[in-house]
Amino acid sequence: MRREPFHSWLVPRIVEPLAEGLGRPLWTTRRRLAELQWRPAAELEQRALDRLRPLLEHASRFVPHYRALFAERGLRARDIQSVRDLNRLPITSKAELRAGSTGLPFEFYWDRSMLPVLGGTDRFWLEWSGIAVWHTRITVASPSYFYNLVTPARRWPALINRVMVGERAESFPADQMTTEKFRALVERVTLHGPYFVRGYPGSLVSLAARLAEEGRPLASYPRAVVTLAETLTGPNAATLREVFRCSVANHYSAWEVPQIAHSCPDHPELLHINSDRVVVRVVRSDGAEAGPGETGQVVATDLANYVMPFINYSAGDGAMVGPRCPCGRGMPTLARLEGRDIEMIRTREGREMSSGAFGQLLTFVIGIIPYVWEYQAVQTTPEALILRVVPTPRFTAEFQATLQRGLAEFFGPGMQIIVEPVASIPAEVSGKRLIIKQMSS
Repeated sequence: MRREPFHSWLVPRIVEPLAEGLGRPLWTTRRRLAELQWRPAAELEQRALDRLRPLLEHASRFVPHYRALFAERGLRARDIQSVRDLNRLPITSKAELRAGSTGLPFEFYWDRSMLPVLGGTDRFWLEWSGIAVWHTRITVASPSYFYNLVTPARRWPALINRVMVGERAESFPADQMTTEKFRALVERVTLHGPYFVRGYPGSLVSLAARLAEEGRPLASYPRAVVTLAETLTGPNAATLREVFRCSVANHYSAWEVPQIAHSCPDHPELLHINSDRVVVRVVRSDGAEAGPGETGQVVATDLANYVMPFINYSAGDGAMVGPRCPCGRGMPTLARLEGRDIEMIRTREGREMSSGAFGQLLTFVIGIIPYVWEYQAVQTTPEALILRVVPTPRFTAEFQATLQRGLAEFFGPGMQIIVEPVASIPAEVSGKRLIIKQMSS
């Protein structure tokens, strides 16, 4: 039995009431969501509509893209009288905004005030899995490059959070993952109390499979496993539950529209939509709204982002509309997510990289955004990788050499790297464009 640290007494009795009383948005967001989750569905829909109207008014006046869309349809913001009326606006895709996480480099903006709101939402959802802020977070996701170059440690904020709320975080880079390193990390974090694991399903399932093969117990088991960025299949969720001996939560988010939905703590086969800050519509191929049990593309409207609004936006994901959840929460549900691949680049040495981690390496470490419109990695053999890129006018031979050198440094001498500029990257027969295409045996 692991002991709970001192912060399990300090935070709920002193820190949390004080922060809420001072109106700190991270803490007030968490409290608001905890209360709203039990409100009737009709009330939550009305709240979303009340937040949607000023966003539409703002976008139609100040954002050229949406101002043009409203004008083309002969609409004014006040003509949208219900959430369903959003179908009167065309769907905005990655092609229009040069956005998304399926092969198109993406540059977007938030207001700084969104950050504590996102933090409060994250804490609320983690509580669904019995995770507290003072439980150590082990992140298994990005390549080791990503942590230090993209999110360099901010010493004083991290120290304050550790002292005040007991927050601890450990990075376990997927590109350096071994069972021995993971076991050693678990032994170390267990000294501070409970922990949880967060990461891409592909990386976590690969780790779980190796742990199962060894048949040795961990020093302690996580409070929960939280997956994100890729599709979590039923068999993979079962594997994670069995190996890590805990609940498995599915977090649905996009870089540009974060925190869209999260699996229900009582009925994890369903995901509750975060209706307080995002409107989600599932649209069938004929343009009609999908009903429970029907599938279509996910079309989202971010109610919180006024800096770069996403209205009627499709990130390329598909989903099935869920029924009313038996848990009694009023938030709408999704029954299944589709379209998020878990293709991996696999080297002969056993290293693996998911599409999400690969995108982070290219975008944030090597810096392809000004030079590349689209990309796709094609692994032809365990020792050969072709990166197809659709170049922008700024693409040069010098950057091509930089890109090739950066990938070679990451994957090592055992992987032959070829950067191949192309005019376009065709979609698969399914209509989907893969980030990673496996052609090796």
